[in-house]
Amino acid sequence: MHYVTVALLSSILMLSILIDVLRFPLLRKDRGSRFFSELTITYSLYIILTLLLVSAQQGLVIYPVLIHRLVWTLHALAIPFLLSAWMHFNAVNVMDDPKLVGILSLIHDIPLAVLTVLAFRDVPRQQFYPLNQAFVHLLPSSGSTYIIALSWFFCFAMLMPTLGHRKNLQGSFLFISLLLPLCFGVSLISLQTTHSPLMFMLVNAFMLVLYYLIGQRDSVTFDSLSGLPNEALLQRKLIRIFRFQSPHTLIFLDIENFEYFSSLHGAPTAEQVLVGIGTFLKTMAASNEAFRLEGSRFCLCLPSKDGRLAHSVVQAVRQRMTQGWQVEGELLFVQVNFGVLHIPSHASTLAEYDQARKRVLSEITSVRKQPVFIFTKQDAFDQQRRMNVLSALRSSIRNPEQVMVHYQPIYDVATGRMVSAEALMRIKDEHLGFLPPSQFISLAEQSGLIVHLTKILLSKVCTLVRKNLGECALEYISVNLSGEDFNSSHIAGSLISIIEQEQIAPKKIGFEITESVALRSYEKVSQVMLELSLRDIKFALDDFGTGYSNLKALMDLPYAYVKFDKSVIHAAMADPAMLALLVDMLHTLGKVLIAEGVETEQQLEMVKSVGIERVQGFYYAKPMEEQAFLEMVG
Repeated sequence: MHYVTVALLSSILMLSILIDVLRFPLLRKDRGSRFFSELTITYSLYIILTLLLVSAQQGLVIYPVLIHRLVWTLHALAIPFLLSAWMHFNAVNVMDDPKLVGILSLIHDIPLAVLTVLAFRDVPRQQFYPLNQAFVHLLPSSGSTYIIALSWFFCFAMLMPTLGHRKNLQGSFLFISLLLPLCFGVSLISLQTTHSPLMFMLVNAFMLVLYYLIGQRDSVTFDSLSGLPNEALLQRKLIRIFRFQSPHTLIFLDIENFEYFSSLHGAPTAEQVLVGIGTFLKTMAASNEAFRLEGSRFCLCLPSKDGRLAHSVVQAVRQRMTQGWQVEGELLFVQVNFGVLHIPSHASTLAEYDQARKRVLSEITSVRKQPVFIFTKQDAFDQQRRMNVLSALRSSIRNPEQVMVHYQPIYDVATGRMVSAEALMRIKDEHLGFLPPSQFISLAEQSGLIVHLTKILLSKVCTLVRKNLGECALEYISVNLSGEDFNSSHIAGSLISIIEQEQIAPKKIGFEITESVALRSYEKVSQVMLELSLRDIKFALDDFGTGYSNLKALMDLPYAYVKFDKSVIHAAMADPAMLALLVDMLHTLGKVLIAEGVETEQQLEMVKSVGIERVQGFYYAKPMEEQAFLEMVG
């Protein structure tokens, strides 16, 4: 009765697995999941055939002779059929080329087809594989020899692809792929020795459960959208890399302003673009070398002793991005920024990697003008200073007197009169000394501390206006808003509250927002801008010309001013025609234009010639401390 017990327990187990795997594909490839289902069905049929034969052997059921022989033959054929299915299933999950898997399976299925024909032709004659009424004994025959030999052939066929692709397999998957032929080999030895298929039944059930459990775990470590391994698997891979200090190159990819792209084209379309990028990245790397981190970030982890590899891969990816992505008949384009990290030269431990990763992702997310960021040892040395700066920022929030405000005037081109100014933040720390924005703004944004610093800056500007500029002819003083400021749902109320506490006219305050910030959080930004505009607060689009130059944002958002980035002004010196066209277009939209970074008289003359009304730059004045600014205002 041990056959009945094993068969019934296996049936219940297989039915549970089958139902679950059909509802929730768990293995790392959809086709692998399908073949796992087929394998479960095949094994379940084998169990049913076993129960039918045991019932006849126990005298519980009496079959006609021909039916009994047919069931016996099917039960015998199920052994090589199951091993063939296991071989195919293993190849699907080990090998990345479906065509090669198909060719391999076809070659292996030829002897199985021959066996099937011989066995069915022999059912009436009982010469090739005669019926054994006792069931528990395999009668020696040419059919038995063929079945055993073919079964050993399939075990060998399971082993070879695994050995050939062992370098591309994760540790657990390599282990189970090697365990598979070993366990079935043991079961075949048992079958030849005891003439009982009980061990074969147990091994099938054991391997199905083991694959199921590993698949269930891997469903958590593989990204459901792109099918790529996620960051948890990257971490596991890195542990082994650092253990052996093997040279690798990590290439991080970040899609610029993906949130805006998603809101513009819709989440389903954006997801299809992510799937397309993930599929393409698979072609750039072998198995388990392309990863999706989170959101719109990916990573390639490539074994490399050649520093030029990163350059060639980056160029290949950039070239593919220029071709766009076809989604439902529409050709869509995204901008991808890159970060490169070499292991172990730039990070030799997991802790060093974590620090380097944060720096790389920060740089490729925030530094638009540097599409490829290569991490170096100097960046590692800078990490400690970054921690010191972060400490200084926290200290400044506790002690607002450490937040200094410098002012850079903005002049009217026609009259040469100062009409407004921009408030610029500085930090004065007792240990680090005077910190310019380039050393702390990016870090303040990453840490979220910029929200508190913005409020301190606005409060100081409002105090200056109330005490010294109440009757001044200056139109306004502008304060820069960061993307992090808009993460708070109460940002508009907080800014208005500060202005009202100082009891100054809201029109005396303006806010500058870069285009990248507006596009990254378009809905939030537009809501805040509308609410503040109703209070007569003016907005300027900062750094225009460095990003998408998106007309939708210019037309829909209530910008009163547009500030051309200094790079645009400098580039236009050679040929101002394009700048003149932009100026005419923006004037048509009713915008007042400001040229940043005007440093020479030649640049000023060019700005005048294209029709820009206002200028800001070293030609007139550098950013200055509060007292010097008040003296200039007069």
